[in-house]
Parts: sequence; C-alpha cells; structure tokens
Amino acid sequence: MPRGFKMLSIPQYDGTTDPMDHLETVRNLMLLHGPSDGFLCRAFPTTLTGATRDWYSRLKPNSIDTFEEFGENLVPHFMSSRKPRKTAASLMALRQEDGESLKTFVSRFNKEALQVPNLDPSAATNALFAGVKSNEFRWAVARRNPRSLADP
Repeated sequence: MPRGFKMLSIPQYDGTTDPMDHLETVRNLMLLHGPSDGFLCRAFPTTLTGATRDWYSRLKPNSIDTFEEFGENLVPHFMSSRKPRKTAASLMALRQEDGESLKTFVSRFNKEALQVPNLDPSAATNALFAGVKSNEFRWAVARRNPRSLADP
C-alpha cells in the first residue's frame, strides 16, 4: 500500500449499473492518492460484489496485467447494464407533462441536456421549445428569438 494511503470508501459494484461509471469512479478516487497501476489492479477486486465478484473469480490467474485490461474485460461482460448515451434526439422526445409546472419541466430538461455530449445550443433550444406546452412561453421565446438557452 502506498505510504500514507488511507482506505477510501468506494461503492461496491454488483453489475446492475454502468460498468464504465464504476471503473471511472475507482480510477478517480484511487488516483487522488497516486497508487501504481499494479496497486489499482490489486485493489479493484475489493470493489466487486455479487455477479461481478463471481465474474472476477472465473478469470484465469494472472490474466489481467493493467487496470485498463480490467475495463476491457469487465465492460463487455456487463454491457447490458450500460446507460444508453443521451442524444439531442432524445431531448426532442421530452414533453412537459399534464400538471407539471414550467419550472419543473425546465429543471428536468436541463438534467437531461447535461447528459448529452457536445450538445449544440440551437438543438437544445429547439428541443426545449418543442417540449413545452405553454403557448404563452412559446410566444415569449419566439419574440426574443434566442440562439441558445443561455441567451437572455
């Protein structure tokens, strides 16, 4: 164990959530303390539980040499648990629900929009505009003709 290393509280991974998220969480938390790749490889199995621990126990001994190889083996095995990537098209499917306030819808929309990599501002504006039920809001937006959600 690296000198001065304090054991971190790393969430256990059981295979039911995105394996990439878990790999990145472990890597980021561990790298704060500067351990070697070998240390990461020895520590990583302690974060596994349930089906993922079973998967690990079936690996051939000494078959993993780097933390990157853990990812290359883990991710395909638990691929069905990966979160689908959000896209601008998925934002277009968002609609303000009956009885949902504009503020609540915009908050929900923003949470989804933050998950879209490289989101074009005009696509976000168009998706928000399409999802809002309030004609009053639409008219107010149309009068201002914003180019992005950041425009006042």
